[in-house]
Amino acid sequence: MHKLDLRIRNLETRELLYATFESEVDAARWLIDRPRLMQVMGVATHGLPREVYAMLKGIAKALDDDERRLADAIDEDDRAAAREAEAAARREDEAEMAAWREAQKTADPDRPMALRWDMSEGFAHDDPSDPREIPEAARAAVLAWVRERDGWVAERGLRVGEAIVTVLPGDVPDGEERVLPGGQFFPTPV
Repeated sequence: MHKLDLRIRNLETRELLYATFESEVDAARWLIDRPRLMQVMGVATHGLPREVYAMLKGIAKALDDDERRLADAIDEDDRAAAREAEAAARREDEAEMAAWREAQKTADPDRPMALRWDMSEGFAHDDPSDPREIPEAARAAVLAWVRERDGWVAERGLRVGEAIVTVLPGDVPDGEERVLPGGQFFPTPV
């Protein structure tokens, strides 16, 4: 005999509850005589023998037509609320992205620039909302960075096929490099 919890829903109040029973026998009795307007959502206790789950599921008193209509209405309301929450989150994300894109237009033009280089496609911004032109000095620095890494992997029959690098697009302060630490590269066979 195992103590167990059932997840239930009051169809009048829509409240989700847990009903605790001292044994599966007590739970089975309750399920057979399930109170009206109480929907059994499932067993909340984990680790019970498989036969206990099957027995409890098999003896639960089915919802009558009125209860089924209420349960279906609650389920549809929950789905509608989830759809609305998802749409609101999507609208919020879109508004944040629009604000970010707008802010990029007036941000410091010499701020670090994240670039993606691909051997077949060339250069692109890693951040598609970055409206700045990619300066030739930044392109040359990325290509030099890539060629250095080509040397690292050449003896294995590889070369850099793609790289993501952050560069300083404007003047480089004394003692610093145009290409900032932390770039990534992805080798490909020669």
